[in-house]
Amino acid sequence: MKKLIAKELSSYRANELTNGFSLLEILMVISIVAILGTAGVGYYRNFAKNVEVKNFSRSLVSDLKYARSLSTSGENSLKWGVHAVNGSDDYYELFSTPTTYADAGKSVTSTTTLPRGVSWTSPAESASKDIIFTRISGTTTADTLIINSESGNTTVTVTSLGVVY
Repeated sequence: MKKLIAKELSSYRANELTNGFSLLEILMVISIVAILGTAGVGYYRNFAKNVEVKNFSRSLVSDLKYARSLSTSGENSLKWGVHAVNGSDDYYELFSTPTTYADAGKSVTSTTTLPRGVSWTSPAESASKDIIFTRISGTTTADTLIINSESGNTTVTVTSLGVVY
């Protein structure tokens, strides 16, 4: 009886030792998970950057439409517009003015900085661009603002009738 119990106990221990994973199998699984994780992080980073650029361009379009609506409201004698600056700090300003951005009577309502990793293609480097809507009619000079990022360019167009898209 003792021999039978000892034999079963030794076969149980032998089976117990062979039921686990080998070091090689564990290392292979860890390597595969690391490769998939690295690819996933790169994909997520690009996805997050695309979302950030789209949100910024929507904000720019919204501010342009808001400037046009303020110009056409006729509540004041001011023109409204957006002043885009491509310099050491890329940003744009929403402003009101009696004539142009350079007018001493201008008033800047808000300043929005471009997200990190995003820059202007138009206006050109070390330049600025003004889109000013005329009073009552809301017309302007047709122009485009181009936003550049790792994922490509996004163009915001303003027609001479003041339509923004």
